[in-house]
Amino acid sequence: MIPAFNPSQFATLRSRSYQSCKTRIFSPLTAGTLAIAAFTLLPCTALADTVVLKNGDHLTGTVTQIVGGKLTVHTGYAGDVVIAFDQVSSVKVDKPIVLSQETKKGKKVDIRKTEITSIERNDKAFTVTTPSGTVAVAAADLTTARTPAAQQAYENSLHPGWLHAWTGVANISFALARGNSDTTTIGTGVTLTRPTLNDKTTLYFNEVYTHDGLLDETTANLTTGGARYDHNLNPKLFAFGTGDFTSNALQDLNLRSVVGGGFGWHAIAKPNRQFDVLGGVVWTHESYSAVNSVTPPTPPETNSFAALDLGQQFTEKFGKNTIFTEQAYIFPDLQDTSQYRFTLNSTLSTKIKSFLSWQTSVGDIYVTNPPSGTKDNDFILTTGLGFTFNRK
Repeated sequence: MIPAFNPSQFATLRSRSYQSCKTRIFSPLTAGTLAIAAFTLLPCTALADTVVLKNGDHLTGTVTQIVGGKLTVHTGYAGDVVIAFDQVSSVKVDKPIVLSQETKKGKKVDIRKTEITSIERNDKAFTVTTPSGTVAVAAADLTTARTPAAQQAYENSLHPGWLHAWTGVANISFALARGNSDTTTIGTGVTLTRPTLNDKTTLYFNEVYTHDGLLDETTANLTTGGARYDHNLNPKLFAFGTGDFTSNALQDLNLRSVVGGGFGWHAIAKPNRQFDVLGGVVWTHESYSAVNSVTPPTPPETNSFAALDLGQQFTEKFGKNTIFTEQAYIFPDLQDTSQYRFTLNSTLSTKIKSFLSWQTSVGDIYVTNPPSGTKDNDFILTTGLGFTFNRK
């Protein structure tokens, strides 16, 4: 049976622990026992940052940042705890954090940095402790504080070199069938992304190849690649430029080049969910080979036309290890809007290790006017290992 808990016993125990600690601190120490005494003091002086809320609650851990009206404390028992900063009464940290105050001058950003070890909220302002003493700070000026390492990373992200800030994933899939069938399928893909505070650059390449050994013919041979650049005009509106290139041997498409641009809107911009809608104009140039498998044979064909670019992009993160991305676009021919091209690409990626993931991708390309003897739709499903890498 569990004995009944008496609060006075807890108070007595705490008092005894305090007296024990007090004894260790204030008892006379000889030179020979100084090192041992210092070691025994460690349990009494455990270091931790302290956050006090307006309602009197206390939270201990490591303060990592104050950004966007939120204070983040990393704890060993609950991970990152995010608190509305307007509910915080005071903050005390063992290691200084950097108070960052930014002033925009045209396209330049001047940053004034101050190391602080405590924050005390007053009626309409704050008092912060710096190496030179306490300083009053207006509420409008205390919006961002980070650890020194995080502040340095933030400043580096403002103006990264062109070869820096890249992240990427490369994936490969392979399928082999022998016996009553004789097929070999290989799928590869590479995506590189360079996001900064003001823009985003994306490079991509994908290829799927399938060969049937019994029929001695290629049953899939599709290659796509391209680049895209987004530049934020304000937190919601962005401009983009794009170049997309496709080759499809089974559709007798030597090369389709699509170049253009337009504007987009960040309809949803959250850490775990993003949704963009966009519209623009592109110039399309297509080159098809002659088709001799139909009667009568068709000669080589070349098309050039302007088209609308209407689409959407969606990203959803599930926990820390899984991310889903989806993009869909439609390109109506401006000379004949009954003719159009539609593309869909989606990927579900689950991280297995820090550099290794399992990826499943679905792609679909539909054209309303394919060459005679070819189909109007190409659907592709691939799954396999992905390799993640980054260049800071």
